[in-house]
Amino acid sequence: MRTLVTMLLLCGVTAFGQELPDAPSFSRTNQTRTADKAFWITTGVYGAAIASDAITKTLSFGRTSGCSRDGIVAGLAAKRPTSARASLVAAGEFAIASVAGYEFKKHNLHIGKIRLWELPFVARTYAHSHGAINNLSDCR
Repeated sequence: MRTLVTMLLLCGVTAFGQELPDAPSFSRTNQTRTADKAFWITTGVYGAAIASDAITKTLSFGRTSGCSRDGIVAGLAAKRPTSARASLVAAGEFAIASVAGYEFKKHNLHIGKIRLWELPFVARTYAHSHGAINNLSDCR
């Protein structure tokens, strides 16, 4: 017990003798934002594509007996979705892609020159836009 108290006192004395390190600086020039303007624009375009596909799919069913091609929204193919079901599926897909894109961007993942944070948005934006246009043109 006596050696433990002696050791603590010696460590305390040596700690007081040392100089304190400099405080960290909070300059704005060194910080990079993960969710920058490009991320928010891409996320907004993707959200609009998903919303338009889900809305046109729910509105197109019930007017006709069937469309030549079903929509692309995962979980809604070959079914007659209600508005709540279509909204929940679209919101879930949007949330998963947004979180995946954010994590890819935060960790700065690349394959060659391809930035991986754009892939969840770009790949599915085309599919949902095509599905919405198809629902508007063929399913009226």
